[in-house]
Amino acid sequence: MSKWQDLRQRGGCAPVGCGLPAGFFRVRYFSGKQMRLADYVDEQRYHAGKMRFHNEHLHGAGILCGLKVSLLDPCGLVIRVGKGAAIDACGREIVVGFDQCVDVEAWFKAQHFKYKDSDENPCKPDKDRRVRVCVVMRYAECAGQPEPAPASKCGGGSAHDDCGCGGETACDPCNHQVEFGRISEEFEMRMMFHAEAEAASVDDLFPAKDMIDAAVSEASGGVGLLKAIAKPIRQGCAAPDPNWLLLACFDLVLDDHDDHKIVKIDEIDYDCASQVLLSTEVIQYLLATLFAEIDPAVGGPEVLDISFRKLNGNRYQFVLTLSAPVEQGSLDKDDSFAIRRLTGNGWDEPANNAVDAFYREHAGGEYLVDGPAIYVVIDNAGGFLANGGRYQLYVPDKGQPVVDSKLRQLRPRHLAWRFGLSTNAQSGDLEMQPL
Repeated sequence: MSKWQDLRQRGGCAPVGCGLPAGFFRVRYFSGKQMRLADYVDEQRYHAGKMRFHNEHLHGAGILCGLKVSLLDPCGLVIRVGKGAAIDACGREIVVGFDQCVDVEAWFKAQHFKYKDSDENPCKPDKDRRVRVCVVMRYAECAGQPEPAPASKCGGGSAHDDCGCGGETACDPCNHQVEFGRISEEFEMRMMFHAEAEAASVDDLFPAKDMIDAAVSEASGGVGLLKAIAKPIRQGCAAPDPNWLLLACFDLVLDDHDDHKIVKIDEIDYDCASQVLLSTEVIQYLLATLFAEIDPAVGGPEVLDISFRKLNGNRYQFVLTLSAPVEQGSLDKDDSFAIRRLTGNGWDEPANNAVDAFYREHAGGEYLVDGPAIYVVIDNAGGFLANGGRYQLYVPDKGQPVVDSKLRQLRPRHLAWRFGLSTNAQSGDLEMQPL
């Protein structure tokens, strides 16, 4: 809260809802345009709405910097939340310009009074005499700087007389009212019991975490991951709730004989807090370091998709569709790819010469893809592929790399495609099910 707000009367602060706007429109100015209240309001809404839309959909919600929770005095019962900044789920910036202090002892006594007649009193300690509480924060808008504002009509005047019309028309006496002339974008900070804080600060990731995990498990490379994750993104836009941001949790250690008395504040936990948002500068540095140290063959051909089908007899085929051609001579028919099965006794591999790999750039015969692709064929005469089995199609560490004309290695460098097999009830053939 700023010093300016401390020195002047202000209205109540309240949380503000959010959602996907119907669209954006700007005020169009022209010579002689009469500016009305609605014009100025629309001008503000356009710029604020654009910024919040950008923050919400391109950055997400989380802590930007600061907001560390600590003890004001190592032996005291007052916590301090350091100044800092965050973005909420609606894309609104929350700025805490000064350290904030909370008297935990006074808050805890107030909670005891609030829940004194409740059957489920959250103030009751566990067997170790501890009560877990958290500090949360959310965006709020506060009206401030009261200013005189004329009433819409003059007292005793006709229905069409504007109050404050000025000029030659007398408008006095007018019925004046008071309006607040500023809206301060501030915050609301609270303490909550752990269960309440967890429920109030749920991180609604978009796409949802299970959708992201499914996309990662289905994709065989970077381009494949982008295609897989595009599916849940295209289903619709997120409908965020203006949830609280969780800053930290800690334990209140109570007296052995008095449930109202706090002995100390212990174990301030930041791992439970809302996520931290990384700046583009930091992400750029991390990506550059990652590519430089892990994958110097950036730009090499990539496995886009993997499919599975039965050929004839006991022969099955994996089709690895590639993003670009590779050098056929770099593909070892016997050693570039392998397959293994997880059993109760560990990993099992098929008999020798059961797996062969071929490279083709055009469809024809057993080769389905009209473009660069690697075909891995397995002879299943020994029954290595079976219903209910769990497998990995992978690139052996001892194998020589598959490269393109510029000697850039096929990606992912350490391919390990995970899948299960089930029997089709109609054809009786095995079908691949990604794990």
